[in-house]
Amino acid sequence: MDLLHSSGVLIIQYLQKDYRSYQSFLNFMSHVGDPRNIFSIYFPLWFQISRVVGTKMIWVAVISDWLNLIFKWHAGCRSI
Repeated sequence: MDLLHSSGVLIIQYLQKDYRSYQSFLNFMSHVGDPRNIFSIYFPLWFQISRVVGTKMIWVAVISDWLNLIFKWHAGCRSI
């Protein structure tokens, strides 16, 4: 587990040092890919275009949000 955390730190340091010129683009992509936008922007838009795609999108968002909550809960229980 320490190897995973230390490699994550090294990757973050590399990105912060070498991709400073892409900061505005990466901030924009972070905003566009924010999960809150799925519920408020992307789902209503895609549901109007195609009900099948919109329904699949909302299910993916709900399941991924639920899994995120479960994994955070599980990680919190292990740290106690």
